[in-house]
Amino acid sequence: MSSQVVDHIFDTGFYWFKKAESLNKHLIEKVIDLGTTTPNHKAIPFNEGSSQANIIRGVWSRPIGKAVSFLGLSAIAILMWQYADAIVPRPAQHLRQDDKRCVLVFGHMRDPITRQIVMDLYRRGFVIFVCSEQGATKNDDQGLFHVTPHDLRKVIDYLRETSTVLSSILVVPNSAYNPSGAFTTLSSNVVQSELEQNVFVHMRGLAKFLPQLSRCPQLLLLTPSLPLNYHIPLHSPEVFIAGLMDSFYKALTFEYPKSSIYLCHLGVLKIAGSSSNYKHLPASGSNIANSLLGPLYDLIVSQSSPWFRFWEMVCGNQRFYGKWSRLGFYFGGWIPFPLLKYF
Repeated sequence: MSSQVVDHIFDTGFYWFKKAESLNKHLIEKVIDLGTTTPNHKAIPFNEGSSQANIIRGVWSRPIGKAVSFLGLSAIAILMWQYADAIVPRPAQHLRQDDKRCVLVFGHMRDPITRQIVMDLYRRGFVIFVCSEQGATKNDDQGLFHVTPHDLRKVIDYLRETSTVLSSILVVPNSAYNPSGAFTTLSSNVVQSELEQNVFVHMRGLAKFLPQLSRCPQLLLLTPSLPLNYHIPLHSPEVFIAGLMDSFYKALTFEYPKSSIYLCHLGVLKIAGSSSNYKHLPASGSNIANSLLGPLYDLIVSQSSPWFRFWEMVCGNQRFYGKWSRLGFYFGGWIPFPLLKYF
Protein backbone atom coordinates (compact mmCIF):
# COMPACT_ATOMS: atom_id res chain seq x y z
CA MET A 1 0.00 0.00 0.00
CA SER A 2 2.74 2.36 0.94
CA SER A 3 4.59 1.56 -2.28
CA GLN A 4 1.53 2.51 -4.32
CA VAL A 5 1.34 5.89 -2.57
CA VAL A 6 5.01 6.53 -3.26
CA ASP A 7 4.59 5.55 -6.91
CA HIS A 8 1.58 7.84 -7.22
CA ILE A 9 3.48 10.79 -5.73
CA PHE A 10 6.46 10.11 -8.01
CA ASP A 11 4.25 9.89 -11.10
CA THR A 12 2.50 13.15 -10.21
CA GLY A 13 5.81 14.99 -9.65
CA PHE A 14 7.26 13.65 -12.89
CA TYR A 15 4.13 14.74 -14.77
CA TRP A 16 4.38 18.35 -13.53
CA PHE A 17 8.14 18.39 -14.16
CA LYS A 18 7.59 17.41 -17.80
CA LYS A 19 4.82 20.01 -18.03
CA ALA A 20 7.14 22.79 -16.79
CA GLU A 21 9.93 21.63 -19.09
CA SER A 22 7.60 21.74 -22.08
CA LEU A 23 6.39 25.23 -21.13
CA ASN A 24 9.94 26.55 -20.76
CA LYS A 25 10.92 25.12 -24.11
CA HIS A 26 7.90 26.75 -25.73
CA LEU A 27 8.74 30.15 -24.19
CA ILE A 28 12.34 29.96 -25.33
CA GLU A 29 11.25 29.18 -28.88
CA LYS A 30 8.91 32.20 -28.82
CA VAL A 31 11.67 34.53 -27.62
CA ILE A 32 14.04 33.28 -30.30
CA ASP A 33 11.34 33.68 -32.92
CA LEU A 34 10.64 37.28 -31.83
CA GLY A 35 14.32 38.18 -31.83
CA THR A 36 14.95 36.86 -35.33
CA THR A 37 11.93 38.29 -37.15
CA THR A 38 11.15 41.74 -38.51
CA PRO A 39 7.83 43.58 -38.03
CA ASN A 40 6.71 41.86 -41.27
CA HIS A 41 7.57 38.50 -39.67
CA LYS A 42 10.31 37.82 -42.18
CA ALA A 43 13.25 36.05 -40.68
CA ILE A 44 16.67 37.64 -41.12
CA PRO A 45 19.47 35.14 -41.38
CA PHE A 46 22.16 35.53 -38.77
CA ASN A 47 24.90 35.89 -41.34
CA GLU A 48 22.99 38.66 -43.13
CA GLY A 49 22.64 40.75 -39.95
CA SER A 50 26.29 40.28 -39.18
CA SER A 51 27.28 41.36 -42.67
CA GLN A 52 25.23 44.55 -42.34
CA ALA A 53 26.92 45.35 -39.04
CA ASN A 54 30.30 44.68 -40.61
CA ILE A 55 29.47 47.00 -43.51
CA ILE A 56 28.52 49.84 -41.15
CA ARG A 57 31.58 49.23 -39.01
CA GLY A 58 33.76 49.21 -42.09
CA VAL A 59 32.37 52.52 -43.35
CA TRP A 60 33.02 54.29 -40.04
CA SER A 61 36.52 52.88 -39.83
CA ARG A 62 37.41 54.35 -43.21
CA PRO A 63 38.74 57.93 -43.58
CA ILE A 64 35.42 59.19 -44.94
CA GLY A 65 33.58 57.82 -41.91
CA LYS A 66 36.06 59.41 -39.54
CA ALA A 67 35.79 62.71 -41.40
CA VAL A 68 31.99 62.66 -41.18
CA SER A 69 32.07 61.93 -37.45
CA PHE A 70 34.67 64.65 -36.88
CA LEU A 71 32.65 67.22 -38.82
CA GLY A 72 29.50 66.27 -36.95
CA LEU A 73 31.12 66.62 -33.56
CA SER A 74 32.72 69.90 -34.61
CA ALA A 75 29.37 71.28 -35.75
CA ILE A 76 27.77 70.32 -32.44
CA ALA A 77 30.63 71.92 -30.51
CA ILE A 78 30.35 75.14 -32.53
CA LEU A 79 26.59 75.33 -31.99
CA MET A 80 27.00 74.76 -28.26
CA TRP A 81 29.69 77.44 -28.09
CA GLN A 82 27.67 79.89 -30.17
CA TYR A 83 24.44 79.52 -28.23
CA ALA A 84 25.89 78.74 -24.80
CA ASP A 85 24.80 82.11 -23.41
CA ALA A 86 21.21 81.45 -24.45
CA ILE A 87 21.16 77.90 -23.10
CA VAL A 88 23.25 78.16 -19.95
CA PRO A 89 21.78 80.36 -17.18
CA ARG A 90 23.91 83.34 -16.24
CA PRO A 91 24.46 84.93 -12.81
CA ALA A 92 22.50 87.94 -11.64
CA GLN A 93 23.90 91.21 -12.93
CA HIS A 94 24.19 92.72 -9.45
CA LEU A 95 24.98 91.40 -5.99
CA ARG A 96 22.25 91.28 -3.39
CA GLN A 97 22.36 93.99 -0.75
CA ASP A 98 23.16 91.47 1.98
CA ASP A 99 25.90 89.82 -0.10
CA LYS A 100 29.13 91.16 1.36
CA ARG A 101 31.94 90.44 -1.05
CA CYS A 102 35.20 92.23 -1.61
CA VAL A 103 37.65 92.43 -4.51
CA LEU A 104 41.26 93.56 -4.17
CA VAL A 105 42.69 95.14 -7.33
CA PHE A 106 46.40 95.67 -7.87
CA GLY A 107 46.54 98.41 -10.49
CA HIS A 108 46.58 102.12 -11.24
CA MET A 109 43.36 104.07 -11.56
CA ARG A 110 44.94 106.27 -14.22
CA ASP A 111 44.92 103.26 -16.53
CA PRO A 112 41.54 103.28 -18.33
CA ILE A 113 41.14 99.49 -18.29
CA THR A 114 41.83 99.30 -14.56
CA ARG A 115 39.50 102.21 -13.91
CA GLN A 116 36.63 100.68 -15.86
CA ILE A 117 37.06 97.29 -14.16
CA VAL A 118 37.03 98.91 -10.72
CA MET A 119 34.00 101.09 -11.41
CA ASP A 120 32.05 98.26 -13.03
CA LEU A 121 32.56 95.92 -10.06
CA TYR A 122 31.80 98.78 -7.67
CA ARG A 123 28.49 99.49 -9.42
CA ARG A 124 27.60 95.80 -9.24
CA GLY A 125 27.83 95.83 -5.45
CA PHE A 126 31.37 94.74 -4.59
CA VAL A 127 33.51 96.42 -1.97
CA ILE A 128 36.68 97.40 -3.81
CA PHE A 129 40.21 97.93 -2.52
CA VAL A 130 42.61 99.40 -5.08
CA CYS A 131 46.27 98.87 -4.24
CA SER A 132 48.90 101.09 -5.86
CA GLU A 133 51.86 103.21 -4.85
CA GLN A 134 49.66 106.30 -5.19
CA GLY A 135 46.95 104.84 -2.97
CA ALA A 136 47.67 107.18 -0.06
CA THR A 137 46.85 110.25 -2.18
CA LYS A 138 43.44 108.97 -3.34
CA ASN A 139 40.18 109.79 -1.61
CA ASP A 140 38.13 106.87 -0.35
CA ASP A 141 34.44 106.45 -1.04
CA GLN A 142 31.82 104.27 0.60
CA GLY A 143 32.77 100.79 -0.55
CA LEU A 144 35.75 101.99 -2.62
CA PHE A 145 39.06 102.25 -0.79
CA HIS A 146 42.63 103.00 -1.84
CA VAL A 147 45.66 101.47 -0.15
CA THR A 148 49.38 101.21 -0.75
CA PRO A 149 51.30 97.90 -0.78
CA HIS A 150 52.48 98.73 2.75
CA ASP A 151 48.91 99.16 4.05
CA LEU A 152 47.41 95.87 2.92
CA ARG A 153 46.84 94.96 6.55
CA LYS A 154 43.89 97.37 6.42
CA VAL A 155 42.17 95.03 3.98
CA ILE A 156 42.38 92.10 6.39
CA ASP A 157 41.17 94.26 9.28
CA TYR A 158 38.20 95.42 7.22
CA LEU A 159 37.28 91.84 6.27
CA ARG A 160 37.29 90.76 9.90
CA GLU A 161 35.43 93.75 11.26
CA THR A 162 32.65 93.66 8.67
CA SER A 163 32.48 89.87 8.06
CA THR A 164 33.11 90.48 4.37
CA VAL A 165 34.37 87.72 2.08
CA LEU A 166 37.37 88.36 -0.14
CA SER A 167 36.14 86.89 -3.43
CA SER A 168 38.96 87.69 -5.80
CA ILE A 169 42.28 89.40 -6.28
CA LEU A 170 42.94 91.08 -9.63
CA VAL A 171 46.35 92.07 -10.93
CA VAL A 172 45.92 94.57 -13.76
CA PRO A 173 49.10 95.93 -15.34
CA ASN A 174 48.80 99.02 -17.48
CA SER A 175 48.07 98.04 -21.04
CA ALA A 176 46.35 100.98 -22.65
CA TYR A 177 48.98 103.72 -22.69
CA ASN A 178 52.35 102.11 -22.23
CA PRO A 179 55.22 104.09 -23.82
CA SER A 180 55.40 101.66 -26.71
CA GLY A 181 58.15 101.58 -29.25
CA ALA A 182 61.08 99.56 -30.51
CA PHE A 183 63.26 98.13 -27.78
CA THR A 184 66.40 99.79 -29.16
CA THR A 185 64.82 103.24 -29.19
CA LEU A 186 63.27 103.23 -25.71
CA SER A 187 65.08 104.54 -22.70
CA SER A 188 66.16 101.76 -20.37
CA ASN A 189 64.94 103.86 -17.45
CA VAL A 190 61.48 104.08 -19.01
CA VAL A 191 61.30 100.33 -19.56
CA GLN A 192 62.55 99.64 -16.04
CA SER A 193 59.97 102.03 -14.59
CA GLU A 194 57.16 100.34 -16.51
CA LEU A 195 58.18 96.89 -15.34
CA GLU A 196 58.52 98.08 -11.75
CA GLN A 197 55.13 99.81 -11.64
CA ASN A 198 53.17 97.19 -13.56
CA VAL A 199 54.62 93.90 -12.34
CA PHE A 200 57.17 93.97 -9.56
CA VAL A 201 55.21 96.25 -7.22
CA HIS A 202 52.19 93.97 -7.55
CA MET A 203 54.32 90.86 -7.07
CA ARG A 204 55.80 92.15 -3.83
CA GLY A 205 52.44 93.26 -2.49
CA LEU A 206 50.75 89.97 -3.36
CA ALA A 207 53.64 87.93 -1.92
CA LYS A 208 53.21 89.69 1.43
CA PHE A 209 49.42 89.61 1.40
CA LEU A 210 48.64 85.97 0.52
CA PRO A 211 50.37 84.35 3.54
CA GLN A 212 48.16 86.42 5.86
CA LEU A 213 44.99 84.82 4.50
CA SER A 214 43.48 81.59 5.78
CA ARG A 215 42.90 80.45 2.20
CA CYS A 216 44.02 81.61 -1.21
CA PRO A 217 41.14 83.40 -2.98
CA GLN A 218 40.49 83.44 -6.70
CA LEU A 219 43.36 85.13 -8.56
CA LEU A 220 42.90 86.86 -11.91
CA LEU A 221 46.04 88.01 -13.69
CA LEU A 222 45.47 90.22 -16.72
CA THR A 223 48.15 90.39 -19.38
CA PRO A 224 48.59 92.51 -22.55
CA SER A 225 49.73 89.45 -24.48
CA LEU A 226 48.56 90.37 -27.99
CA PRO A 227 51.91 91.84 -29.20
CA LEU A 228 53.76 88.85 -27.76
CA ASN A 229 51.49 86.26 -29.36
CA TYR A 230 51.42 87.92 -32.79
CA HIS A 231 55.09 89.00 -32.75
CA ILE A 232 54.11 92.64 -33.31
CA PRO A 233 56.97 95.15 -33.34
CA LEU A 234 56.95 98.53 -31.55
CA HIS A 235 55.40 97.02 -28.42
CA SER A 236 58.45 95.93 -26.47
CA PRO A 237 57.18 97.03 -22.99
CA GLU A 238 53.98 95.02 -23.48
CA VAL A 239 56.05 92.02 -24.57
CA PHE A 240 58.16 92.24 -21.42
CA ILE A 241 55.12 92.64 -19.18
CA ALA A 242 53.24 89.78 -20.86
CA GLY A 243 56.23 87.47 -20.41
CA LEU A 244 56.56 88.40 -16.74
CA MET A 245 52.83 87.94 -16.10
CA ASP A 246 52.96 84.50 -17.68
CA SER A 247 55.87 83.55 -15.41
CA PHE A 248 54.04 85.06 -12.44
CA TYR A 249 50.97 82.96 -13.28
CA LYS A 250 52.99 79.74 -13.49
CA ALA A 251 54.78 80.42 -10.20
CA LEU A 252 51.46 80.97 -8.41
CA THR A 253 49.91 77.81 -9.87
CA PHE A 254 52.92 75.81 -8.70
CA GLU A 255 52.64 77.21 -5.17
CA TYR A 256 48.83 77.12 -4.95
CA PRO A 257 47.82 74.15 -7.13
CA LYS A 258 44.33 73.85 -5.61
CA SER A 259 43.44 77.52 -6.02
CA SER A 260 41.49 79.11 -8.86
CA ILE A 261 44.13 81.08 -10.75
CA TYR A 262 43.42 82.51 -14.20
CA LEU A 263 45.59 84.19 -16.80
CA CYS A 264 43.41 86.66 -18.70
CA HIS A 265 44.68 87.69 -22.13
CA LEU A 266 43.69 91.16 -23.30
CA GLY A 267 42.93 91.57 -26.97
CA VAL A 268 42.03 94.79 -28.77
CA LEU A 269 39.42 96.67 -26.75
CA LYS A 270 37.51 99.84 -27.51
CA ILE A 271 37.82 102.20 -24.56
CA ALA A 272 35.76 105.39 -24.43
CA GLY A 273 36.89 107.51 -27.38
CA SER A 274 39.86 105.31 -28.23
CA SER A 275 39.31 102.51 -30.74
CA SER A 276 42.22 100.43 -29.43
CA ASN A 277 44.03 99.93 -26.14
CA TYR A 278 47.29 99.33 -28.05
CA LYS A 279 48.87 102.52 -29.35
CA HIS A 280 50.35 101.13 -32.55
CA LEU A 281 47.31 99.02 -33.51
CA PRO A 282 44.87 101.20 -35.44
CA ALA A 283 42.29 98.39 -35.67
CA SER A 284 38.96 98.98 -33.95
CA GLY A 285 38.55 96.85 -30.84
CA SER A 286 35.52 95.12 -29.38
CA ASN A 287 33.24 96.74 -26.84
CA ILE A 288 34.87 96.58 -23.42
CA ALA A 289 31.57 96.10 -21.57
CA ASN A 290 30.68 92.93 -23.48
CA SER A 291 34.19 91.60 -24.07
CA LEU A 292 35.80 92.22 -20.68
CA LEU A 293 33.65 93.69 -17.92
CA GLY A 294 30.70 91.30 -18.18
CA PRO A 295 32.72 88.06 -18.52
CA LEU A 296 35.07 89.16 -15.74
CA TYR A 297 32.14 89.74 -13.39
CA ASP A 298 30.65 86.33 -14.30
CA LEU A 299 33.96 84.66 -13.51
CA ILE A 300 34.20 86.34 -10.11
CA VAL A 301 30.65 85.55 -8.96
CA SER A 302 30.79 81.98 -10.27
CA GLN A 303 32.40 80.83 -7.02
CA SER A 304 29.13 81.05 -5.09
CA SER A 305 27.29 78.54 -7.29
CA PRO A 306 28.38 74.94 -7.99
CA TRP A 307 26.79 75.10 -11.46
CA PHE A 308 28.49 78.36 -12.47
CA ARG A 309 31.74 77.16 -10.93
CA PHE A 310 31.57 73.95 -12.98
CA TRP A 311 30.85 75.88 -16.18
CA GLU A 312 33.79 78.23 -15.58
CA MET A 313 36.01 75.25 -14.82
CA VAL A 314 35.09 73.74 -18.18
CA CYS A 315 36.21 76.96 -19.88
CA GLY A 316 39.73 76.55 -18.46
CA ASN A 317 42.25 78.77 -16.72
CA GLN A 318 43.33 80.68 -19.82
CA ARG A 319 40.79 83.44 -20.49
CA PHE A 320 40.48 85.69 -23.53
CA TYR A 321 38.97 89.15 -23.44
CA GLY A 322 38.93 91.34 -26.49
CA LYS A 323 39.38 91.06 -30.22
CA TRP A 324 41.86 88.46 -31.54
CA SER A 325 43.05 87.41 -28.08
CA ARG A 326 42.02 83.74 -28.36
CA LEU A 327 43.18 83.42 -31.96
CA GLY A 328 46.52 84.95 -31.08
CA PHE A 329 47.10 82.63 -28.15
CA TYR A 330 46.69 79.48 -30.27
CA PHE A 331 47.73 80.56 -33.77
CA GLY A 332 49.38 83.96 -33.40
CA GLY A 333 52.78 82.76 -34.58
CA TRP A 334 51.30 81.41 -37.82
CA ILE A 335 49.01 84.27 -38.81
CA PRO A 336 50.44 87.52 -40.23
CA PHE A 337 48.87 90.19 -38.07
CA PRO A 338 48.15 92.64 -40.95
CA LEU A 339 45.68 90.12 -42.36
CA LEU A 340 43.49 90.43 -39.27
CA LYS A 341 42.72 94.05 -40.05
CA TYR A 342 40.45 92.89 -42.86
CA PHE A 343 38.26 90.81 -40.54
